[in-house]
Amino acid sequence: MFEEWSNIFHMAKSVVTIDERVIADAVVQSVARIQSVEVPVEQEAELSTVGPGWRVWGVGVHRVAGGLNIEVELIVTLNTKSSIPSISARVRRMIRSAIKSLTSERIRWINLRISDVHFNLKSN
Repeated sequence: MFEEWSNIFHMAKSVVTIDERVIADAVVQSVARIQSVEVPVEQEAELSTVGPGWRVWGVGVHRVAGGLNIEVELIVTLNTKSSIPSISARVRRMIRSAIKSLTSERIRWINLRISDVHFNLKSN
């Protein structure tokens, strides 16, 4: 009986690791749901996650001891009712939620780089 519980306990403590490409794709998809934010593509982006035969532009996924470090490059469009801090908080929430739906790995930090800002003076 103890051995069964011990196995269950160890299974509960195990961390499922997901390929960096899957994580980077999930980050891009979660950011794409936010109307005023986009991730730059190809030569517009300084960041990327690279693997054999693939590249996800605008997102850096780094595994370090103890968890994941995520870097995301953003192009933001502000209007009269938005601010960079509020948009940044929303982006981080969306990214954290997307990653947590895939893996139980700890997210150490999410660093946002705003590479460009556009202004839309309409209040919508």
